[in-house]
Amino acid sequence: MSRLLGVAVLCAALTACTAEIPGPPPKPVPTTSPRVDKPRNLAAFDTCKAIPVDGSSPVMKATTVVPTPDPEKPGFCRYIFASGALTVLVGLEEIEYDEVKKAHPNGHQGEIDGHTMWFGCDTDASELDCGVWAAVGYARSLTVKTRMTGANEGWLLSQRITLITFALDRLPVAS
Repeated sequence: MSRLLGVAVLCAALTACTAEIPGPPPKPVPTTSPRVDKPRNLAAFDTCKAIPVDGSSPVMKATTVVPTPDPEKPGFCRYIFASGALTVLVGLEEIEYDEVKKAHPNGHQGEIDGHTMWFGCDTDASELDCGVWAAVGYARSLTVKTRMTGANEGWLLSQRITLITFALDRLPVAS
């Protein structure tokens, strides 16, 4: 009998601990951390193979210019399209996502394939220089920058979305 009484007391105590508390549900805590749903193997990534140059892309025509490491930005590869009018840089940067946002305050956030992105553009009198930074690890971003004389910002946005998607598809998923 005392065993049954002990079991009944234990059940009552456990039920009391799991009872719902009346009132509205707690609000989610906002976070500024970027999403990185797919950890990537950054060491196995060749930035000069991130974008197809053979014309297999529906938006990028084949180019005879071979992608080459960029002499001005170590770790980046330079691609030339549209007879030299469009320059694309692809690289992995050691940069905090919040630092990217601070550097490009007029940009906007997006998400592609489980990765938080920041899109931003700078312009001068003759050239539109735009970039997209995809969070791919702690303080690491896959960066695609596009530069084109006389470009339309909307057109370059569509190009950057396509290019960052190609680059993410070629960035191996960590095992």
